Amino acid sequence: MTTWEEALDIVRLADELGYDLVVIPESFGREGFTLCDRMLAATTRIHVCLGIANVFSRSPAVLASTAATLDELSDGRFTLGLGSSTRNLVEGWHGVPFGKPLTRMRETIEMCRRIWARDKSPYDGRIFRAGGVKLGFQPVRERIPVWLGALLPKTLELCGELGDGWLPTLQPVECLAAGRAALARGAARVGRDQAEITVAHNVNLFVTDEPEKILELVKFAIAIYYGPPNSPYAEAAAGLGYAPDVAAISAAYASGGSAAAAAAASNRLAKSMSIAGPIDSCREQIDELLGRGADRVVLGLPAPTRDQCRPILEGVIPRRLR
Repeated sequence: MTTWEEALDIVRLADELGYDLVVIPESFGREGFTLCDRMLAATTRIHVCLGIANVFSRSPAVLASTAATLDELSDGRFTLGLGSSTRNLVEGWHGVPFGKPLTRMRETIEMCRRIWARDKSPYDGRIFRAGGVKLGFQPVRERIPVWLGALLPKTLELCGELGDGWLPTLQPVECLAAGRAALARGAARVGRDQAEITVAHNVNLFVTDEPEKILELVKFAIAIYYGPPNSPYAEAAAGLGYAPDVAAISAAYASGGSAAAAAAASNRLAKSMSIAGPIDSCREQIDELLGRGADRVVLGLPAPTRDQCRPILEGVIPRRLR
């Protein structure tokens, strides 16, 4: 288990080695913005993304002012990741009704950008109505990057309209081609160039001589996110050619919970969302993702200390990026 001080040491190492981004997750564990602040304070060059904050647990004004504060304190190194999360987490953890997620996402992004521009004119949305008050300080940037953890076509098209980046997580590699097509549809509606949107594919990395044995760790994560009813993760993967795999997980979860769902998860699905093998093979797999539509690859590192992460971080950078 990695301690918080060890995590800071790992991020400092990534900063020293020239990596340009670290992504901090948030769900029902530690509060994400606080962790981002500590990461930004401990580094000098690397950008930090909260990936992702859900749009139900904080108001747009809180999201906007917190992002602007972190961006100011870090001299423009913060990225705001947003998502609608799932009904299970929003209602089960936050106790907030899960309704109109797409509308809420659109209005949250629009309001954040109005706040960063210090625009106090009335905003009259379907969910949010505000105006008459402006942010009390001048942000470093009036357009802080907003990346979406989009899964389904309509949200991906919204990302194409309004997002600065897309952060697919726990999705098969096939999501890259399908996602780019949806981003292009959304971008075309508003006359944007799809190239303005960064695609940062998030995968788990395991440097090992026995990659098959690692799949059980990936299957545990799959069970938690794919098993519950109405899971958008499961729906997205089913639409990418994994419908039988998803059906087996859902049925097992309904009858036996997450342990049964993990046992039912297929090797095919687990392999499609992870990178595993010796260091040279991992580097080749990262290079393949960059060739299949990812602009960046965000790596989930299993190594718990700086010393253990160093040979991995030094070794996995594709040759063409060295």
